[in-house]
This record gives sequence, C-alpha cells and structure tokens, in this order.
Amino acid sequence: MMRRNISSFIIFAIIVLIAGGVSLVFGGGGEAAHQADKSAALTDLLYRFINFTLLVIILFFALKKANVGQLFTARREKIQRTLEELKMAKEEAEKRYREIENRLKAFEKEREKILEQFRAEGLAEKEKIVAEARERARQILEQAEFTIKREIEGARNRVRQEVVELAASKAQEIISREIKDEDQERLVNEFIEKVERVH
Repeated sequence: MMRRNISSFIIFAIIVLIAGGVSLVFGGGGEAAHQADKSAALTDLLYRFINFTLLVIILFFALKKANVGQLFTARREKIQRTLEELKMAKEEAEKRYREIENRLKAFEKEREKILEQFRAEGLAEKEKIVAEARERARQILEQAEFTIKREIEGARNRVRQEVVELAASKAQEIISREIKDEDQERLVNEFIEKVERVH
C-alpha cells in the first residue's frame, strides 16, 4: 500500500510538471516571434523533461533502496512501542498512586487510633489527678479538723489552768485574810505529817 502511494505521488508530480512546462511553451505572446523560438523551447522542454524524469527515477530507486516503507514501518513500530511503554508507565503510576492512597488511608486510621489512645490516656490521667486531688483535699480537711480539735482542747486546758490559777489566787487571798498565824502553822505541820506518812 505504501509503494502504491509513492508511485501515485510520483505520477501526479510528473503530470503537474509537464502541464506547467507546456503552458509556458504555448503561453501567450507574439505569434511570429514565438514560432521561431517554438522549436528551441520544445527542445529545451524535452531536455528539462528528460532531466526531471531521470531525477524522479533516481529519487524513486534511491528511496526504494533506502527502503522508506521499512523506515516508516520501523518508525510506526517505535511509536507503538513508546505508546505501550507509556501505557505501562501510566499503569505503574496508577498502581503506585493506589498504593500511596492505601498507605495514606492506613496512616489516617493509625493516626486516629493513636489520637484516640492519647485521649483515653489523657482522660485516665485526668481522672487520676482528680482522684489524687480529692484524696489530698480529704487529708487536708482531716488534718485541719484534727488541728482545730487540738487547738480547742489546748484552749480549754489553758482556760482551765487560768481558772485554777485564778481560783487558787482568790482562795489564797481569802485564806490569807481569814487564817491567822497559828492556823497557818498548824496547816503546815499537818501537811508535813501527811508527806512523811506517804514516804
């Protein structure tokens, strides 16, 4: 088919050139002056035609020898191979894209899992801190209550001591006014006797 196309092209080119040459030879102009040049022009046209025909034949055989059809076939096969390689590269790229997309989805799931774990750990840590704070508050309240009771007890003891001291002081005043020297001496002697009995 390629050979037929090349032959058709060559025949068409020869016809166009012959028609162009004939139109130049037989074109307008003075008839008398033109008749003299007519045979010279035809001879020139014949040489040109022979020259062109030889050129076309040489070109035809050169192209045939160069095997242009095979060149086009090789080029077509190369383009076809390139297209197949591009198709394979596209399929490989799509495969890698799907793999990366799957990895991204897996990474997203793993990220969500880690975030959920951190949330759970954070919630557990929060509950632990709240429980420790409550326990510490309870201990502080107990300590405060104990301290308050101790302070109240200490205050009561101090008040009692002051009352006892005040009562003793008042009793001493009253006794000092009411007891005479003989009574005092008698009381001291009784006290000494009691102490001696005890020891």
